[in-house]
Amino acid sequence: MVMIFEKKLERNDIEHRMRLPSDSNLEELPSAAATLDVKDQDNNTWNFNYSKSAAKSYLGGKGWNDFLKSQDIIAGNKISLYKTDDFYTIKVKK
Repeated sequence: MVMIFEKKLERNDIEHRMRLPSDSNLEELPSAAATLDVKDQDNNTWNFNYSKSAAKSYLGGKGWNDFLKSQDIIAGNKISLYKTDDFYTIKVKK
């Protein structure tokens, strides 16, 4: 399992979309915009929209918002995104 990033969430990450940290391991993500299938700690699968511009990368969309609500995630919580051979995994630390 390869870590892509770990981030302490801010209000904007919760209310809009999450900007990936600048030190993220972006080589493990698609080179263009895509939908990522991400499994959480309970083995539920979520569809996050991934977008990338020259200077910034984001996760967002309905799947991201649904994930945040289902996990009662608030600003200050930490999330980590990993990649395995077959899928992405997200972990939450409250």
